[in-house]
Amino acid sequence: MNTQLSQDDIDALLAARRPADAGTSPTGFTRYNFRRPDRISKEQIHALHFMHERFARNVSQSLAAYLRSTSDLSLVSVDQFAYSDFLTSLSDPTAFYAISMAPFDDLAGLEINPAVAFAMVERMLGGEGKNAVIDRALTDIEQNVIDSVVKILLESLTETWKPVLGVTFGVRARETRPQMLQVASANDTVVMLAFDMRIGEAQGRLHLSLPANLVERTDAHFAGALDRHRREPTPRERAWLNENLARVPMPLTAVLESRCTTRELLELQSGDVLSLGISAQRPLDLRVGRTLKFRGGPMVDDGRAAVRVAHRCNGAGLAEA
Repeated sequence: MNTQLSQDDIDALLAARRPADAGTSPTGFTRYNFRRPDRISKEQIHALHFMHERFARNVSQSLAAYLRSTSDLSLVSVDQFAYSDFLTSLSDPTAFYAISMAPFDDLAGLEINPAVAFAMVERMLGGEGKNAVIDRALTDIEQNVIDSVVKILLESLTETWKPVLGVTFGVRARETRPQMLQVASANDTVVMLAFDMRIGEAQGRLHLSLPANLVERTDAHFAGALDRHRREPTPRERAWLNENLARVPMPLTAVLESRCTTRELLELQSGDVLSLGISAQRPLDLRVGRTLKFRGGPMVDDGRAAVRVAHRCNGAGLAEA
């Protein structure tokens, strides 16, 4: 039997395969891009989201005071990409900065969309900062003006990362064309943080790319940093919590435990007296939910069975003085 395929057989197989190339194959398989970066865990992405939401709030306040205009920065997304994909998402021309991260040698990338960059320039030079569409690159003078805003952004970014890794962010270089700055290799994995930025009537995007190496170094530091970022409630907030929590009903149970055989249980009849084998002087456990909180003794109050609380117990079930 001849098992060798002829050229006609090969052409027929290729022709049958081509319609499935564009998407999912007839057998249910889907294409997977092995260049797709997936180095950062979901927990780290969540921590980055939390950190930079705080960064956005701080920057909004700083820019409003500096520009003397309504300013708002809000985090939109946190994703991981190859650096080449990050570059393709940026405007060209734009305001692009290579950011140093002392004491590390890696570089980050920061882009301020022209829609808000020109609005900031106009506002700082005495204009109203209206949303004007200008189809050109920033001049050297305009870039110098934007540098002062970038300084505010990096100071806040340094403060945000201080509890996590102690990184100091600074400007290494700047360009109006992102491809002209060598921030990372094309296939390097970066984490891109996209922010929605509003300056007066102008609106645009601010993009920040962080190298995956930097994020991976923080794995052991994120949990403690998030705890430090959590703000303690004010006395007014604490009083509100206490007032509302005090209204929550909690089950309180006096526990009497004993054992008997199955035969004894089946032979019980109405009127029988069941001995629990426990001394009447033995204190009873009082549980709130499933937690032992008090100990006390049985008593009768106004004709009803009751328990007198003798002492409070700590978490280990020991009596507190």
